[in-house]
Amino acid sequence: MSQIHATSIIENGAVIGKNVEIGPFCHIGANVSIGDGCILKSHVVLDGWTSLGEKNIIFPFACIGGEPQDLKYRHEKTLVTIGCENIIREGVSIHRGTKGGGGQTAIGDHNLLMGYVHIAHDCHIGNHNILSNYTGLSGHCTLDDHINLGGQNGIAQFLHIGSYVFTGGGSLIDRNIPPYSTGFGNRFEVKGVNIVGLKRKGFSREAISEILEAHRLYFRADLKSDEALRIIEETYGDRREIREFLDFMQKTEGSV
Repeated sequence: MSQIHATSIIENGAVIGKNVEIGPFCHIGANVSIGDGCILKSHVVLDGWTSLGEKNIIFPFACIGGEPQDLKYRHEKTLVTIGCENIIREGVSIHRGTKGGGGQTAIGDHNLLMGYVHIAHDCHIGNHNILSNYTGLSGHCTLDDHINLGGQNGIAQFLHIGSYVFTGGGSLIDRNIPPYSTGFGNRFEVKGVNIVGLKRKGFSREAISEILEAHRLYFRADLKSDEALRIIEETYGDRREIREFLDFMQKTEGSV
């Protein structure tokens, strides 16, 4: 049985799942769907066409599903979809998509969005990511899985960040970041491979060694990127971890 505080407003049409807890002074819009077992602590706003999966926990003053900050937006029906078991901390804002950007802002499962993170329109975030306090994603960004973004990162629009990336605090990111990388700076620079993170995720010593060599080859100053990718493909192309790196580099548009 769901528990809804008497001071919260649930508009007609909203769908509330089983065993949902909605604390004081929340506002749930008419086109919102909340999955089973979600917890809204207090002062949470869910607006627009927003869908939450199961067992998400949302902290005070988060605002999800608001209109995108895009001057081309004309109040058309666009979406925010959020998966299961995410933790969304205080003051987080997540804006719905735009017609020109695919119409959807999407977040997967098991993500931690720390305080005052902003997710702009048409962003797509995978699973098991950590976005630290005050980090902001501009529109149309894609984050894969198991990414750890440091505090106060600013990510420019249309960028793609690969899986298992770790960024330092205060980074201004204006380029795509390949899988397994670590770096920092204003402007962001790749400094190497996220070895500590890969060990924590259970990567074998052999896999880490191959990832290190692939990174070394790609970022060699005396090799053009196409030539480096050809060598990596010929040497390690049958390895699952390296395949992810190669696929990212071949599909991602823009600078790395």
